Amino acid sequence: MEGNIKETKKRTIYKTASWRIVAILNSFLVLTFSWTTDNLVNALLMNATGFAVFYIFERIWTKIKYGRYYEKS
Repeated sequence: MEGNIKETKKRTIYKTASWRIVAILNSFLVLTFSWTTDNLVNALLMNATGFAVFYIFERIWTKIKYGRYYEKS
């Protein structure tokens, strides 16, 4: 197929909402099971795990075809 891959607004909304749920769960789990009382360490840990989780999240969404279409050039 030729052309640019575009996404529907509905896909963007689903992807955004699902990311917020995953991000909240990540934050909750890091703060619940944190091994330190140091806020800076917890913030760094949340960002490190968030980075990894976001990478996995994006890789999963690249495999989901829902809401994608080709725009002819």
